[in-house]
Amino acid sequence: MSEAKIKKLSEIRAALDKERAAGRKIAHCHGVFDLVHPGHIVHLKQARKSADILVVTVTPDRFVNKGPGRPVFHEGLRVETLAAIEYVDYVVLNESPTATAAIRQVRPDFYIKGSDYADPQRDLTGKIGEEERAVKECGGSLYFTDGFTSSSSELINRFFNAYPMETQKYLKRIAADHGSDKIIASLDDLRSLKILVVGETILDQYTYANPVGKPTKSPIVSTVYESQEHFGGGALATANHAAAFCETVTLLSATGENDWERRFLKSKLRSNVRMEALITTDRPTVRKRRFIESTFMTKMFEIQYLVDTPIGEEEERQFLASLNREIPLHDLIIVNDFGHGLITPAARKLLSGCGKFLALNTQANSANLGYNTVTRYDRADYVAIDEPELRLATRDKYGEIPTLAAALQKKLGTRIFLVSRGGNGTIAHTDDGWVSAPALATKVVDRVGAGDTLFAATSPCAYKRMPPDLLCFIGNCVGAMAVGVVGNRESIEQVALYKFIQTLLK
Repeated sequence: MSEAKIKKLSEIRAALDKERAAGRKIAHCHGVFDLVHPGHIVHLKQARKSADILVVTVTPDRFVNKGPGRPVFHEGLRVETLAAIEYVDYVVLNESPTATAAIRQVRPDFYIKGSDYADPQRDLTGKIGEEERAVKECGGSLYFTDGFTSSSSELINRFFNAYPMETQKYLKRIAADHGSDKIIASLDDLRSLKILVVGETILDQYTYANPVGKPTKSPIVSTVYESQEHFGGGALATANHAAAFCETVTLLSATGENDWERRFLKSKLRSNVRMEALITTDRPTVRKRRFIESTFMTKMFEIQYLVDTPIGEEEERQFLASLNREIPLHDLIIVNDFGHGLITPAARKLLSGCGKFLALNTQANSANLGYNTVTRYDRADYVAIDEPELRLATRDKYGEIPTLAAALQKKLGTRIFLVSRGGNGTIAHTDDGWVSAPALATKVVDRVGAGDTLFAATSPCAYKRMPPDLLCFIGNCVGAMAVGVVGNRESIEQVALYKFIQTLLK
């Protein structure tokens, strides 16, 4: 019986036209419904009383953006559960991330939300306004139920938690010491900052191929080409991540002369990022082409297109002039140094001595291993590097991380020194000692770009003197979100991060 209630989005309009022809009023509810609880039942019961027919649309798995391990229950099971409830007449799996398209298909007389949405100031997504406009365009009205509220996320955190016990205890401490509302308010306070991002822009190319075996005459793996996609990486990705938190971001970088590459990279910038790109005539845009087995996202090998010697004298003069012009116009400088020749000794000296808050990340990669460390700079206010980069900078393979971080912190005069450790979380060292935080990722799709995401999000937080435990928490949140995305396909979205934080700390 309940199976007959389940309709496709393309089918629901015809079914509801028949109901309207019979003089029946339509009510519409929408949500994830990851764990149906008594609060949902009361909400659906009240919604059904407002009309003759109740339609419930459900967010599909691919658009559920509530944090690690979510949704707990597959979309098919969530739809079936709702169809089994007597107050519900039709259940539809939505086909988009928001409810507006479903509203236009259902065209309800009454669109029903819970009382926790009645205050638009508490709606992080800002979607309730869009939904109300869509309802009114269809001739309907928005109503709120007044039953008691309960939280699926709170119940899931309690009974279906994806984390080990130590991580759960850690999250409870963060919730007690800071709380999601306070953390979100602190992040909102970053909006007015003016950020200058300096570093190499990288064109990431992912070529997907299916391995078919070893040729009979060569010791290689033969593959069949499937597809490819391009992303804006390097300092461009860092600028985009920073722009999720701050209204004004400028990117000083370099590209080659290829018109298509330059247009493509500029097309990948957020609207509030201004890019000033030095055009290098003697070298191409840095391009890293990765060949990937698509089923398990396994990287097979990589080709780098780059010239990593220092840029020429005339190009250096132009780059230094751009730095001297832009630095005074910004509150903090984020240096994303990939060691591919753009940031010369003269540029490092200028940046170290500029007097502005300097956030520094120097990356070790296959092209510069051992040659590009934070010790090439004289000073930094905030440093964020990973554990291998820390060990390269200190030339110490086995030393304790807090001890090594403290030594570099003293050498660079750094206020806070953060070390990311992948699946082992992060450590932050200050003059008052060190704090550690566990990793929060429960699913890893691709690690490329995760460190840049962490660096971009925590740099303005460090400028605002957020406490080190909060810095680690925010860094681990954005890192967990980043490893769930292929490469730099998407940059961090503020609303998604806020929902992630709220879900973790409920």
